[in-house]
Order: sequence, then structure tokens, then C-alpha cells
Amino acid sequence: MKNSGKLNRNVVEFGQSLAYTKQFNNDYPISTKNKKVMISELRDFTKYLTQNNRASAYLIQEFIDAHQVNEEKEEALFHHLFWWRMLYESNQDDRFSHVENYIACNRVKLNKKPLIISWLKEWEKAIPTFYYVEYLYHEQVIVVVDIYTKETLDVIVYDPTATPAKKGEIVMGTLLPIGNRLYFPILDFYHFDLEASKDIAIYLTYYHEKHAQNPSDYEAFIRVLSKVLQVEELVTSGEMDD
Repeated sequence: MKNSGKLNRNVVEFGQSLAYTKQFNNDYPISTKNKKVMISELRDFTKYLTQNNRASAYLIQEFIDAHQVNEEKEEALFHHLFWWRMLYESNQDDRFSHVENYIACNRVKLNKKPLIISWLKEWEKAIPTFYYVEYLYHEQVIVVVDIYTKETLDVIVYDPTATPAKKGEIVMGTLLPIGNRLYFPILDFYHFDLEASKDIAIYLTYYHEKHAQNPSDYEAFIRVLSKVLQVEELVTSGEMDD
């Protein structure tokens, strides 16, 4: 995470070019300027998905209403469920892809930036999951551990309005690669209440094993999320037995 002189030289020498790099590689650095272009493209992709998938909003809201989520956290949960829905749809049928449709609609612009095309395709490989916040460099640069795989990831939170992470809390989100072995959440994470972290960690493992035989990781995720949201509500309301 420290910016050594060697790392800075690598950015110049091996940095990935928007116009000339055809295959995104998360092991290699990307300049700050190019990262901004990529994040901007992701925002455009988000607008495209939102405009073309309004019907999903009703199903998502039904899920939220059924789980008695704290009002202050409803919007964050809605956004995460929307992205989950888009990923689920894109991985249900090999003949359908939200990313490919977006690329087709923006072919003239994106043909000049093959790196972005390759990078956007990484989105469809992402799977929403749960993380333990292990370390804070500062509010926007943190280290998380995947609850299931135990993989440690360095994460940058680009959203300036994001809720600051707390060491020891459990969060949920979808991480995308951004070069130099770094990742970022599509938006902010969904932050489970810190007081519920211990109980949630126990139930995450239990329900993950229980739903491991689901047809897809996306189906398993939504079933586990439903259960741990109920656990969070019980803990914060004081109804969870000691």
C-alpha cells in the first residue's frame, strides 16, 4: 500500500493504457487519470442499468420491507440488491449479458478504449459477499477479509459520502478490481451493526454451509443475506437470546 519509488516507476513502465491495453489485469497498475475515466464509465453503466431495469425496483423493495431494515440503511441495501439482481440476471443465461448490451449501445465510444471493455466484463464475474474489516489505513483505504474464503483484500472506497468503516465490523458488498491488486465497492458497503457482528459471523458460516448446494452463488447469497438481516434486526431490537 505504500507508494515507493519503485511502484511509481512501475506505473509509468507497466501502467495499463485505455487505448492500447486489450486485456485488463488487476496485477498491473493503472494511472489515477485512467482510473477516473473508468469510474466515470461505471457511473454511465449504472445509469444505463437503472433506466432499463426499473421493474426490478418493486421486487427489491418488497424484499427490504419484509426484513424490517433500519430506515437509515434502506437506501444502501436497495443499491446492493439492485446490483445483485443485475449480476444474477447476467449469470442466468449465457445468451444474455447486461455488459454486452451496454457495450453494443456504446460501441463507437468504447471501441477506442479496449481496456474499459475488458474491465467492464470483470463486473459479471463479481459475486456479492460478506467481509470482515480487519484494518483501517484511513476512512477510504481499508483491509477486508472474505468471510468464506479468508482471502485478504486491499480496498479503496471512492464514494465520498460512504459510511466510514469500523475495525471489527462485518460488511456486505460487491468488489471490483481497479489495478495494482486493489479493489473497490461498486458503491459503499452495507454495514451491519457492530454490536451484531459476533452473532452475524456465526450465522454466516452456518447458513453458507446450509445453502451451499444452491444452483448458483447468487441464489445462495440472497438466501444467506435474508437470514443475517433477520439476525441483525433481532440483535439491534434486543430480541436475540444471549
